[in-house]
Amino acid sequence: MPAPTDWTTPWPWLIAALLLALSGLSVWFIGRHQHLSAGRKWVRIGLHGLLLLALLGLFLQPRWRSQLPAGRVLLVADDVPSAVVRRMQDSLNIREAIRAKKFRGAADSVTLLGGSFSDQLLAQLAERAVTWVPYDAANQLKSLRWEGIVQVGQNQTVSGRVNLPEADVLRLKFGKRAVDSTQLAAGDQSFTLKYPVFSLGRNSPTLWLGNTLLDTLHFVVRPTARMRIRFVLTAPDFETRTLADWLGQQGHQVELTNTLSKGIGSSTSINSTALTRSTPPDLIITDPGNVSNVLVNKALLAGKSVLVLNLGQPETDVAAINRALHTRWHVKRVPGKDTLHVGPSLTALPYRFVSTAYTLPVPGYPVAIQPAPGHVAVSLLTETFPLRLGGDSTAYSRLWLSVLARLQPTALNNLLLEQPVYQHVSTAVTLNNPSVIPTQLRLGSDTIQLRAAPVNARSWTGFTRPTQSGWQTLQDTLAVYVYPTEAVRTGALTQLAQRQKTAAVALAHRRYDTKRTAETRFIEKEIPDLVWFALIVTLLAALWIEPKLS
Repeated sequence: MPAPTDWTTPWPWLIAALLLALSGLSVWFIGRHQHLSAGRKWVRIGLHGLLLLALLGLFLQPRWRSQLPAGRVLLVADDVPSAVVRRMQDSLNIREAIRAKKFRGAADSVTLLGGSFSDQLLAQLAERAVTWVPYDAANQLKSLRWEGIVQVGQNQTVSGRVNLPEADVLRLKFGKRAVDSTQLAAGDQSFTLKYPVFSLGRNSPTLWLGNTLLDTLHFVVRPTARMRIRFVLTAPDFETRTLADWLGQQGHQVELTNTLSKGIGSSTSINSTALTRSTPPDLIITDPGNVSNVLVNKALLAGKSVLVLNLGQPETDVAAINRALHTRWHVKRVPGKDTLHVGPSLTALPYRFVSTAYTLPVPGYPVAIQPAPGHVAVSLLTETFPLRLGGDSTAYSRLWLSVLARLQPTALNNLLLEQPVYQHVSTAVTLNNPSVIPTQLRLGSDTIQLRAAPVNARSWTGFTRPTQSGWQTLQDTLAVYVYPTEAVRTGALTQLAQRQKTAAVALAHRRYDTKRTAETRFIEKEIPDLVWFALIVTLLAALWIEPKLS
């Protein structure tokens, strides 16, 4: 809306005087034409007068007050179909429905229908009683969440709800490859997708419904903490030596301990000197013949993890593991099989773990974990080194990263953040097990003040409203993607952001009375500039045509 004319300055007066002078001059020239009839003179004077009034109207911008409707109003988002609006009016017994783009802020009680409302419109609802009626468009996400920071080898879990008019397939893709999918029936459906992550740093998988891209999900994958790992074996074979070499390349401190005879042994260290016996390692890797070794039991009692591999007779070996480590493993033979093919160049013994509430499988592999004082993992894989020797180092790394991720000790400075994170929307950040008592964190240019959690002395939480969108650095080593909330960005997450803001406004306005006495409100209206310009052009054309009609 243009600003009203400021008559305290000399320019409006000068322009008005100039227009009046031009008008008087036009009348004087018309009066001097002797060959014109009196009727033609009055026509020309009338046209010039109308042109003057149009110019004055464009310049002065005349306004008038108009009373706005008060009381209860149904304020409708622009994407809600008219049939839905009429049905909702009848259901709520609301006489007047106004589209969002035509709303001027007048109403004592507003019922919002839909979720796509601009910040400017929501700001007009100050001191109004607001209720919200969600509208779920076809194929529209109703909620979506995933982890903003994931440790390599762990699963990224994407969950949410979507409204489907008919059955369809929801896919999570990394590049062009689908990493997980689920078939959804028609209606309001919940879903969960998950896949193990192995690409360090920033990851951006995409979420697809059928052949339609819903949005891109951004998160960060952090490396595993460096561990101290000890192999306790009678004699390391090629399988365990290959694994020890790979662990050393990942930066872990590794010691291979082998027993030559009773009381006589040797050890080989990678990335450090030999670990002292008085300091338990983070992880013991052993075989069924050494599970009763004092080093294994000592580490397990200290809350460390144990991985048992190289099983030969699973039923006998599992019984020995249960006796030595006080676990409750049960395996069942797969009939008619000598080996099980897990993948290219990867086989397993023809047994499966009996599923129990306390047995946690490693997805995609015949490896499972049970809680003890620490964690005990058992592998039914036969040999894994052919993967590495065959050149498929990626598959080899994925296998052992998946296993190690579940045997990690409690990580220091573990940051937790749930996505999506929106610009200018409050977001919680949690820091678990800090190495130094923290006071604040840095997210981009914003500072997050931390406070100790009331129920966990090793957990600190802070809240932030990110001011910038895009990738923002978190504590120098990590990053967080901040989604913009402007409607100019397309995608399902923008719709979710607007839906959340609308819900928050409705919640904040519950304290206002929906039945309070209506107030009379007015708004200033004006003629659009386009109308003035069209009128001026029409009058100029009439003044040009009129002399030619004689």
